[in-house]
Order: sequence, then C-alpha cells, then structure tokens
Amino acid sequence: MRVKPPWTVRLLAVAVLLQGCGGTRGRGQLKYDSATNACRHQPASCAQAAGQEAVLPTAVRTFATAGGSAVAAVKLLDDALRQEVTEALEECANHARTQVILERFGNRSPTPEECREELDDVQGRTVTLAMKLGEEMHRVALRCAAEKLNALRPGGFSIEPTYQYDQGRKKKTWLSAADVDRIRQEGSLGELKGSLVPDVVLHAGHPDQVQAVYDFKFPCVDITIRPRWRDYPSGHPYAGKNQRDMYVEAFRVEVVIQVVPWLGAGL
Repeated sequence: MRVKPPWTVRLLAVAVLLQGCGGTRGRGQLKYDSATNACRHQPASCAQAAGQEAVLPTAVRTFATAGGSAVAAVKLLDDALRQEVTEALEECANHARTQVILERFGNRSPTPEECREELDDVQGRTVTLAMKLGEEMHRVALRCAAEKLNALRPGGFSIEPTYQYDQGRKKKTWLSAADVDRIRQEGSLGELKGSLVPDVVLHAGHPDQVQAVYDFKFPCVDITIRPRWRDYPSGHPYAGKNQRDMYVEAFRVEVVIQVVPWLGAGL
C-alpha cells in the first residue's frame, strides 16, 4: 500500500507542481459545504443563493456549459478519456486546497476550533470558517476544471449546471445560467428549491445528455477517510436520500464521483 507523505510536504509539493492550473453544514459539522451550497438546501434563509451553487460568475458558467445551445461534436467518453478527466479534476482539487490553505494558514491545516469560527459573509449571513474556505476552494477548483476540461473535452462538459427534477415523473430539466438568473431576479425562488447542481457534468454535447457527474468535497480539517455524501435534511424534497442517490436517480448514470484533495476520486 502506498504511504502518503506528511501533510506539509504534500502541500508544498503540490504548490510547486500545480502553479499552472488557472485561474456545511451547521455548528459542529466542519466539513464539506460552502456557504452557498448550504443555502441551496435552505433557500428561505439565504434567498440569493437559492437553487444553485453560484460559486462562479454567470459568464464563466455559461462559457463552461459548452454545447448548451446546440448539440456539439464531442469525443466518445471511453475509459481512457474518463481517466484523464478524473486525474485532471484530482489535480484541481489538490491545487485548490493548496492555494487557499497556504494563503491563510501557511504550512499547516486549520484546527477544528478554527473551522468552527463564525463570521459574516458578504451577504450578511453568519457562516463558519469551514463554509467560507469550502466556497473559496470550490471557486479555485471549478475555474481550474473549466480550463482543463476545455482542453480535454471541448463541447462535452458543464460547470455547475442546474437541473430541476420531478421525482414523480422521474424527469430532469436543465436550466441555463440565464434561466436561473432570470428566475432569481423575478423572485420565483420556489422554482429552484430542490434543484440539483453538480459541480461538473460530462455530457454528449448538451447538458441534458449526462454521461458522468463529479462533485468536489473540501473538508476544512485534514482527513484520511473519504467523506460521506451529504444527506438531505428533514423537510427537504429529497429527505431520506443523499446527493449521490439523487444524482444516480435523476441523471440515470452510475459514474457519480466525489473528488477530495489528497484522497482523490472515489464513490
């Protein structure tokens, strides 16, 4: 079994190797969600983020949703290409954690106490440092992913696409970034409740033709065990299920992968 080097060594090594890559939960659970991602599950408490992650600006998300207006000619998603994509996203996850943690903490990871620290974000919400760091790492990772996938699979991927899902009819509907922004501007936030917003979707030329789904997970503290997929809380339309359950059900694909810094890609 391969033994990984200590955290500080890995941190500095990736800082050098990945220079070129451009570009929660409540109290006591300091792990995997950004502030905007948490809002997606409780839209009434933070209306501006309801329904979508919105970590990246609309212009970036629109650019990354290549093939959204017409079916594009894209490469066949064979095992070799999927492995290339997976490795690229692993690099982006490592790069994102390296950049954000180095800037804030130097050659160490934050402590559990620091992760629980509460602060106000730009929208006036009280969030934990874990949530803020998660949002920052998501932003860096998604920009990196957009650049790498545009080289590996132009026309065949989307960053943070939004899907409405009708559980009764088992039907998903892709919403463009412009559609989501229009709904938000009109104040019809109920339309976005329960939306599914994966970090990265690979598709066959249009976001409706989903082939694989990837979600970044950014724990605040350094971990050695892969995190669980987020469970939907009581009162949520998908209560009793977790993210992966819903991705598999809605998109009808088995390639649903989480990407975690240092731990890589896995189920």
